Amino acid sequence: MNNKEKKYSFPIKQTYSKEFLKENFWKCLYTYSKKQLDYWVILPNNIQPVKLEPAYIEDLNLTTIGQYIRTDNSPYLEIQFAYEYFPYEMNASDWLKNKLAKMGEEILEERVINGKSTGYYLDCLCRKQLSENTVYISRYTVLKDYDIKKTGANYILIKVCCKEKEYEELALTILQVSTNWDLSNKSDWQMAELLNPFTYEFIEPINFFNPISWEIKANKNNNTQKSHFILEHTIDNKNKGIVNAFFYNLDTFHDHETVFNYNFNRYSKLENFISEIPTIIQIKSHKISNPSILQLLKTEGTIEIENNFKAYIFIYLIKTLKGWYYFESIGPRPNFQNFYFEINKRTIELIVDSFNNLSFDKKGVQSLKPNLLIEEHFYKIYKGKKYTKEEWEVFEQKEFEKYARKHNISLTKNVEKGKLPPSRFLFDE
Repeated sequence: MNNKEKKYSFPIKQTYSKEFLKENFWKCLYTYSKKQLDYWVILPNNIQPVKLEPAYIEDLNLTTIGQYIRTDNSPYLEIQFAYEYFPYEMNASDWLKNKLAKMGEEILEERVINGKSTGYYLDCLCRKQLSENTVYISRYTVLKDYDIKKTGANYILIKVCCKEKEYEELALTILQVSTNWDLSNKSDWQMAELLNPFTYEFIEPINFFNPISWEIKANKNNNTQKSHFILEHTIDNKNKGIVNAFFYNLDTFHDHETVFNYNFNRYSKLENFISEIPTIIQIKSHKISNPSILQLLKTEGTIEIENNFKAYIFIYLIKTLKGWYYFESIGPRPNFQNFYFEINKRTIELIVDSFNNLSFDKKGVQSLKPNLLIEEHFYKIYKGKKYTKEEWEVFEQKEFEKYARKHNISLTKNVEKGKLPPSRFLFDE
């Protein structure tokens, strides 16, 4: 059996008894960096800190804030914490995958965690071969939290690492460490940006959220049968992303294929247009988390116009009882130089998740897990107070409703009739 075929266990449920955990693990409190980065973690008794001062890793643009290793002759085990500050909103899972790819980690198994309003998180098992005889297995999880001093967010990871040959022996210990940690002073807003609530009276009332750094423009020709809005993301006076939003009365089209072709085929009129996009597929109803959406379709891929413009495109098509809603995000392709791809992906997902659903209600999504399996009495600690999972959800919902009421504004602007801004095809890699 070669390395590609080899299977590794990936436990998501702890089978150690509570008595064993109490006798063999201790709670470590980290307070050596900024207050907003203080964390706690449950560690085995034979694991102790070896480096706590922050250290910057230039190649990865990460700052380590804690390193722990075993202090006896037991199998090698190492734990590391690292973070990156970033001013814009994205999924913590996408941020982590970008870092893993940059580090040369091969993802063997993964578990995606869907936050109620805060996007996606990741729990994953990775393999890295340093030499012919040196292979390490690591389990990563990730959090993000609003930085109240700088705005933006701190994206934080934990890495629990051992030698490949000893992984199965340590798998449950690694699970316990990688899923039992949190920030000690977590804010009440686990996003990098505040949200702008878009509202519009169409054939039905339409509302959704977008990150506040995005500017919304409306076509002057909009009416209750057909409307077009543009969301632009401008950073340092350069356009880094566009979301086109087209709204149609349900009677305008017979089916989703007609809606998709009508909108996407407008690009075929452009000179030397090339696309590599799979057929748009319908998401199974039990996997649509937003209860306000009757049908949801999705596709994504790359587009190219002549030789000077290459971009990645996400397309979502929503059907309600009264309308068709076509959302299209265009921006840079994935790369290690910036996170524009990840920002654009998160923005269109946020729009879909909150579409006519500003409270981010969820219906059954079978493939996603609600949390990182943190033991209930350790689910969240905020300002020194411990919360169970149920208590935290109530608190989080109340705080979110306060914010939504306070910021109930719309930042729409008109553009000249019949024209789109030239920047829709200008993206800086």
